[in-house]
Amino acid sequence: MSIHIFGVRHHGPGCARSLRAALHALEPDIVLVEGPPDAQAVLRLLTHDEMRPPVALLIYAPDDPKSAVYYPFTHFSPEWQALRYALERGIPARFMDLPQACQLGREVLSPEGEQGPIETPPTDAELTPEAVEQPGTEPTEAPPALPQDDPLAMLALAAGYSDHELWWERQIEQRRDIADLFEGILEAMTALRVDTIPKNEHEAQREAHMRQAIRAAEQEGFTRIAVVCGAWHAPVLTNLDTPPARADATRLSGLKRVKVEATWIPWTNSRLSYRSGYGAGVTSPGWYEHLWTAPDRVTIRWLASAAHLLRKQGLDASSASVIEAVRLSETLASLRDLPMPGLAELHESIETVLCHGDAAPMHLIRDALEIGERLGEVPAETPAVPLQRDLEIKQRRLRLKPSTAIEKVDFDLRNDTDRARSQLLHQLRLLGIEWGSP
Repeated sequence: MSIHIFGVRHHGPGCARSLRAALHALEPDIVLVEGPPDAQAVLRLLTHDEMRPPVALLIYAPDDPKSAVYYPFTHFSPEWQALRYALERGIPARFMDLPQACQLGREVLSPEGEQGPIETPPTDAELTPEAVEQPGTEPTEAPPALPQDDPLAMLALAAGYSDHELWWERQIEQRRDIADLFEGILEAMTALRVDTIPKNEHEAQREAHMRQAIRAAEQEGFTRIAVVCGAWHAPVLTNLDTPPARADATRLSGLKRVKVEATWIPWTNSRLSYRSGYGAGVTSPGWYEHLWTAPDRVTIRWLASAAHLLRKQGLDASSASVIEAVRLSETLASLRDLPMPGLAELHESIETVLCHGDAAPMHLIRDALEIGERLGEVPAETPAVPLQRDLEIKQRRLRLKPSTAIEKVDFDLRNDTDRARSQLLHQLRLLGIEWGSP
């Protein structure tokens, strides 16, 4: 019997690619993933032909719909790849985090219900935030003092980086050699946690529940157990004897539960930046999707896409300019001792060469390319709350297809269909849903 811990960064394309390769090599007989066990019943829909990421698991209290939390997934999410691997091969896939039925009874939500569980430090060290590489950001020789509650920053500082997010991006997500990657992550996280304990009881309960889920898989006779979790949690899941099972069971006893339901909902690239059940989001999902889909030709394809986007807006972006932008980005990467240009280098190259130093078109690059306009889809059979189902029926009847594009539409209120469309948009505005505005 063997347990294999894979510490990942949520929404990290490099971690997702390395994890997929590791699972193929391991061939586990069960996959345990950090996530809400409350959603186990709808997990089967993940491989449905009509499922199109980005999507999110919605866990909510039916008696108080404002009490809700979202778990976003997209193609480059390590958890998505792990779950697909298991479901496509017919082996058990289970969520192992503390159920949201327990968490929603005690967590604080934002007024809009978008934040999900409010984590206290060291969630920054849990590797969930994805910072944008800003132009000019590079390793420094004299970094500023570090906050005491950010142990990951100390690891980055040792490597010469003042920005631990940038360090993780360059050393892990853009890494070409994936051999021993997860062993290295586990070793680094173990060093960071050697003298630390969970910052609060909530984190301790979550980790206790994860250990109990691993023990349950052991007792059921599984012999090759793959465990996928946030890298920060990995060290405390390796030794199931410390703390012992009885101590974990005691910690989890008596937790207040509320009734919850789970479903899948469509998500958008822009909403991937929201804080959620997987912590903070990814601020450049379009860039991360590009790293996932074009790992071998990152620079040329990104700059070609930027040029195509600018030309669609009537701006001059010739093939010669693309070639020069490639050269500039690669030169910047070389000067910064990087294996390949990152988003910062590409950003600078686009503004300097393709935009001729004009920062105004970079807003277009940011919205359409770095973030992207992808809108997910879920199967028709997906469980839905009554309001959502009613809205979907009206959208189909009125031929109002959801889209991330912003466009101007003229309604002729003398026409029955256009009048009904206008009424629907006004009804949604009364509910605080600005799908359309006059």
